[in-house]
Amino acid sequence: MLPSVTEHLQAIVDSVRGEDGGEPADYIDVLKNADPEKLALAMCTTDGHLYAVGDADYEFSIQSISKPFVYALALDMYGPDEVHQHVGVEPSGEAFNKLSLDNDGRPANPLINAGAITVNQLIGGPDIPVEQRSEKLRDYFSRLAGRELTIDQRVLQSELETADRNKAFAHMLREAGTISDDAHDAVASYIAQCAVLVTVKDLAVMAATLAGGGTQPVTGEKIISAEAARLAQAVMVSAGMYDASGQWMVNVGIPAKSGVAGGLIGTLPGQLGIASLSPRLNKQGNSVRGVKIFRELSSSLGLNLLSSNFYIAPGIKSVERREDADIVELQGMINFTNAEKILRGLMRRRLPRKKLIVDVSGVTGFNKAGRDLIKDGLMKFKDDGCEVAIYDPDHTLSDWTFADGTTAQAIRDFTASFSVPATREEVYRAITTPNSWWDQEAEGNAGEQGGEFHAQDRDFSVQEADDGKRVVWTVEPTDQENHEWDDTSLIFDISEDDGGETKVNFTHRGMRPHDRGYEEIAKTWKDRIAKGLQPLIGREENS
Repeated sequence: MLPSVTEHLQAIVDSVRGEDGGEPADYIDVLKNADPEKLALAMCTTDGHLYAVGDADYEFSIQSISKPFVYALALDMYGPDEVHQHVGVEPSGEAFNKLSLDNDGRPANPLINAGAITVNQLIGGPDIPVEQRSEKLRDYFSRLAGRELTIDQRVLQSELETADRNKAFAHMLREAGTISDDAHDAVASYIAQCAVLVTVKDLAVMAATLAGGGTQPVTGEKIISAEAARLAQAVMVSAGMYDASGQWMVNVGIPAKSGVAGGLIGTLPGQLGIASLSPRLNKQGNSVRGVKIFRELSSSLGLNLLSSNFYIAPGIKSVERREDADIVELQGMINFTNAEKILRGLMRRRLPRKKLIVDVSGVTGFNKAGRDLIKDGLMKFKDDGCEVAIYDPDHTLSDWTFADGTTAQAIRDFTASFSVPATREEVYRAITTPNSWWDQEAEGNAGEQGGEFHAQDRDFSVQEADDGKRVVWTVEPTDQENHEWDDTSLIFDISEDDGGETKVNFTHRGMRPHDRGYEEIAKTWKDRIAKGLQPLIGREENS
């Protein structure tokens, strides 16, 4: 974790700690008796980096924060048209525990209790037993969180004992034909959904799953479709904070959902998931300190989605004109607007010549519109007789196929492959002993994740070390004049082939064929592997 991020989150938590307004929910005994001083904040990026401060491992019931996730699940199971026959998407303008039905008997939205009961009933259909539906949702939440979650039976029983209002909703929904299940069973499965235990860490990861278009950021599992994630966040904008939703978007500007146990989540689409915990609630049923935390986060970190106070790096990082080719480096997030600026900039520079090399290794991501526009523009260059090549080591562009079915030339990092008559473990041991084949003066730990070593007047950090299978070294930046290696990675993938030999695939990630000095570096690697590493492994195997 980055200390600066953690310190900033801690400072925000500390700034609200003295706020003692509000009271825990008093209509459920377990929540009424919750420790009002519990306070926690977590943030998870869409690429899986988690930051947490305060009581971040304290478990509490998810309550209404479950609603947008179950809504997303229903959307993926039945499609928006079917789901929206049962529940609307408009703000009710009323508290979460008010019955708001339109003229067709539909609840106003899926985030008020009546709407949430309706959506809950869609999961598995009306004939599924309560226990089976509850288990299905518990498993779904567990996948979203990336760990096994449980249902708090104390909360479940306590809420069932005081669920008269929700039971009344269920009876009225049944009378209107909105649900067909027994009213008691409908409420029981809905309450079980709300009684799942989570931490702020869990909620931040779950929120980041929505923000990332449905991909769980830690496990990488695609759990929710991008469309369902979009619709869930859209409803969070208009109804996530109940009758305080308008004020929330004015002051905070983050899609959010609260729960009466004191939890609160927010999403920054394409960026972050955020979660806080503080049990004391205001009159709208939202966490008092949680609201203050989010207001400060929005203000201090510039997270308001409607704010224009942001910096977008120019899409074109550099343009180098060589005798044989024009090399264009792109950077940042490429959406439609940035793609348009890039293509306009290339036209203004009257590029290209005979060959255009587009380097997208510095691009953090493309949205569909940005990707399509860039590819359309490159195709026009190709149609004008230019050879187009793309350097995309992380497959950020997803593919290099143009609309006419032709494909751009792919430029790849330096690679080398060889097989040796030795075990995978022997090969791994040889590779991770660089002073025996690379640099006799190499010092440090090259074979353990988190280790560091020094070789060839450079410092290396061990990013991955899967014994016998894979090792990744990253070159730390240097002030040397020949800094071509800075921030590049040396990757060894090791596998046993069917013939009983071990195959090594080596990649110098970031050592680009269009870099000056590439040919010399490539020759050095070929000589070093052939003359140093391969014979060493052979000697180990024969001894």
